[in-house]
Amino acid sequence: MSRRAARAPGCDTHDMVLVHRVFRREFGLLADIVEVTSPNDVEQVARISEHAREMLTALHHHHGCEDELVWPRLRSAQVDSALVECMAAQHDEIDSAMRRVDAELAEWEHQGGTETVDLLVDDLRRLHAVLTEHLRLEEDSVLPIVAETLTESQWAEFGKVDLASLPKGRALIFLGHIAEEADEREWAEFLSRVPVPIRLLYRLFGRRGHARETALLRRDLASIGKVVK
Repeated sequence: MSRRAARAPGCDTHDMVLVHRVFRREFGLLADIVEVTSPNDVEQVARISEHAREMLTALHHHHGCEDELVWPRLRSAQVDSALVECMAAQHDEIDSAMRRVDAELAEWEHQGGTETVDLLVDDLRRLHAVLTEHLRLEEDSVLPIVAETLTESQWAEFGKVDLASLPKGRALIFLGHIAEEADEREWAEFLSRVPVPIRLLYRLFGRRGHARETALLRRDLASIGKVVK
């Protein structure tokens, strides 16, 4: 890509859709996973809590990157201000839902009673509902505007900062989450924009690490007839 092309408005935002799939799937599954997990299984409770907090942190940073690198640029371009403000307001609503889930996770880890489980499951389902609505609106109404407004270099900056927010080593696992629902073409295009060293590490360690972790997290879902491929 030439420097002139990188500075010209217009970018491919489909990578964002792949990331959104991860958040939709994982927060949807978490409610079911918590519901079928015995509170006496201390090791599994700790494993699930760690995964839930990692997803909460990843979503928090993802939205922070949008707040810092996407919404201001859309405002500067004088696009539909009501839509941008709606996105920001939904971020606040989702942030409140995430804080409730985080608090309930601590209660679940330390008490684990039926009432605590029910509250956590309800909070996870509410978070999933508001998040799903937000992502739907963002994909349907905002990403088409972003694709016409931001340059390739600006969009690449967003992706780089978003990926860098993950703890070292965990980015490899997150790549596995993205790969789960990406078709062959989507995955090849996404991976082509990932630095070569990270690609290599993913093939050597990340793919197996992701498979191992998700198998443990989802091991009891079959008891409610839920199979995740």
